[in-house]
Amino acid sequence: MIREKLVQEYRNLVNHNYPYIYSLLNDCYLKIIDGCLNGISPPYYYLGIYYAGRNNKEIILYQNELRELAKNLGMVDVVFINAKRIIRDPLCSLKTQNPRLWLELYWISSQVTTGLD
Repeated sequence: MIREKLVQEYRNLVNHNYPYIYSLLNDCYLKIIDGCLNGISPPYYYLGIYYAGRNNKEIILYQNELRELAKNLGMVDVVFINAKRIIRDPLCSLKTQNPRLWLELYWISSQVTTGLD
């Protein structure tokens, strides 16, 4: 619940500061990824941006702005992950381990843009 609110706050912050980047993020799946070195150290958080293969150049172009906004929210860094590569990888066990995330990534990677705007 808190992670979803943090992702929503990040989206609102991007929309406020960079409206064009926000339109690019509409085709992406954002997820908070947590990590911890050991049981004693406090956890740290990354922002995972799962993007489809068709808009990778545009997303990567604005990576500095996205990282800056994530650091303002207390995250360590932003990780950019190609969703199509995960979906097409025959050795990936994500489909059995986390089927909801796999379906979200499949949905993102299979969206077709017509360019009829």
